[in-house]
Amino acid sequence: MTPSEEQAEKDPPSEHRRSRLAITVVGCPDAMIEDVRQAATHTLQSQGYARGELEIAIVSEAEMRRQHAHWMGDGSTTDVLSFDLREKADAGLVDGQLLVCGPVAKRRARSRRANWRGELLLYVVHGCLHLCGFDDHDEQAAQRMHGLEDEILCNLGWGSVFSTSEDGSGEPQTGGPRGGKP
Repeated sequence: MTPSEEQAEKDPPSEHRRSRLAITVVGCPDAMIEDVRQAATHTLQSQGYARGELEIAIVSEAEMRRQHAHWMGDGSTTDVLSFDLREKADAGLVDGQLLVCGPVAKRRARSRRANWRGELLLYVVHGCLHLCGFDDHDEQAAQRMHGLEDEILCNLGWGSVFSTSEDGSGEPQTGGPRGGKP
C-alpha cells in the first residue's frame, strides 16, 4: 500500500476532498484537457477557492439542450451551465459541475473568426466564476465578470476572448501566443 493509499484509508473521503482541489475533465479533446484544467484551477484559486472538487464535462449541443431544458426550463442550447453542489457555503471550498457546450464554442468562434479553444476556455472561466458567486444578470455585474474573464485568460496566455476590439468592429481581441486566429 502506498503512503497516499494509507492516508486515504485514514482520512474520510470528505476530509481528503476538502484538503485539495481536484478537477476532472471529461468529453474534451486530449490536447485541451490540461488547458481546461489550468483555466479552472487558475480561476478558482484567483478567487480564493483552493479546495474541493469540480467536474467539467464538454457536451454536445443535443445534450446541452436536454440539460438546459431540464434544469432551467429552456430548451435552447447555451454555452455553459454551472452547478454548485455544496450543501452550504464554505469559504474556499468548491463542489461543483460545469457543462460546457463544445459545438457552441466552435460556432461562435468561427462566426467571429476567433480561436475556438479560447472560446471554450472562456466558458470554463465563466462557469467557474459563477461557482465563486459571480452573477451576470445586470449590466454592471456582467461587465465586471467579463472583464475578469479576459484578465484571467490573458494571465493564462490566451489573450482577451470576451472583449471586442476598441475600433468597434465587434471582432474579439485575439492577442497572446494562444489567442491568435485559427
